[in-house]
Amino acid sequence: MGSPGRLGAIARATREGRLRSAVSSRARLLSYAIRDPAGGRVELHCPEFVEPSREAAEVEIVDRVFRAYQAMVEYRSGIDELYQPASLWQQTLDADYWPLASAIEKSDQKVFHHFLANFGAWKTNLGVENVALIRENNRSVLRRRYLQHQVFLNQVQTWRWYYNDRNPLELLSYPRHGNQSGAFVDGVFVGVGSVGVEIHGALISNLINDIDRPVLADLGAGYGKFDYFCLRDHELFCFIDFDLPETLCLAAYYMMMTWPEKKTLLFGEADFGPDSHERYDLIFMPSWEIEQLGDGTVDVFLNKNSLGEMSAAAASNYVHHISRSTRFFYHMNHDNYPNVYSGADRGLLAHEYPIPADSFRLVHRGVDLIHMLHRGGLNFGMDIFCYLYERKT
Repeated sequence: MGSPGRLGAIARATREGRLRSAVSSRARLLSYAIRDPAGGRVELHCPEFVEPSREAAEVEIVDRVFRAYQAMVEYRSGIDELYQPASLWQQTLDADYWPLASAIEKSDQKVFHHFLANFGAWKTNLGVENVALIRENNRSVLRRRYLQHQVFLNQVQTWRWYYNDRNPLELLSYPRHGNQSGAFVDGVFVGVGSVGVEIHGALISNLINDIDRPVLADLGAGYGKFDYFCLRDHELFCFIDFDLPETLCLAAYYMMMTWPEKKTLLFGEADFGPDSHERYDLIFMPSWEIEQLGDGTVDVFLNKNSLGEMSAAAASNYVHHISRSTRFFYHMNHDNYPNVYSGADRGLLAHEYPIPADSFRLVHRGVDLIHMLHRGGLNFGMDIFCYLYERKT
């Protein structure tokens, strides 16, 4: 007979829909022993590390990012606890971002450059893209077929259905700076999350289509993949990223490599202030600098997952600064099952964010399509929901 704790866990999994989904996934995995539904259409791409380029333009970008990271590390020891990483992220930083800390300690730009040039193929989970999913599942025939069919081909077919097969597959591709992992589907490179970020990115792009030079801000952009899909069809724009110093390095490298012609501001190069968006096209600032953002200066503010990965006090502080600065606020976060931290503290759920009701109206709340369908059926254990708010005045 099972223990009360184990029985309780099974009961919770049943209520949340996770048990049924897990059993279904296991049965589907075993079925790949006799069938290969991807049928050669999907080739997994899990590259080995590459030697960083020594081209002058890239070396200059890395040098600037390295100096900015040095400045952020020196400054952050005295910042408010609200801007310190929560325990979930601190564990990831300690375990997986050690090359950056090592590079700073030894003043070794070669180690720093190697990490930036290969973060997309890193062998551990950096929290910005599920690269480890590809590497781990590429080791057996069953898991490889599962990955090829379920994660890539199924999602691409869902994407084709969503657009009624009107859009070319190439719209799912993106620059591979950082040695990105993914798969070639019918010859086109596609990342693990390409389908989701393309759909949501197209929505954001449409929101700012009538603005000559839109200002897009993101709290926790990862390496900037979602933001790339939001901005790639716009010639003129300003992008502002607020994040932890370590992940900010990835975004600065990726976006500066993608748009080398854009005028960029990194931490420590000049003061960031209320009018910086008028003078720079790409701005990368540690999270505490959000306090310097001008009121009403942002057209769309984004957040994908990270507001639920911090304390309630920290999330409320960020929402305050987002609310005072933006016209639209679009976020995707957990809405049923909160992250729980040490003690009794837990993260806020998406519907609990203190959006000022007198200033904003909720335009849309919906499920994240890809999370809902990512196991090949309706996944009622999924709790990622998308919220779009618009300022009333």
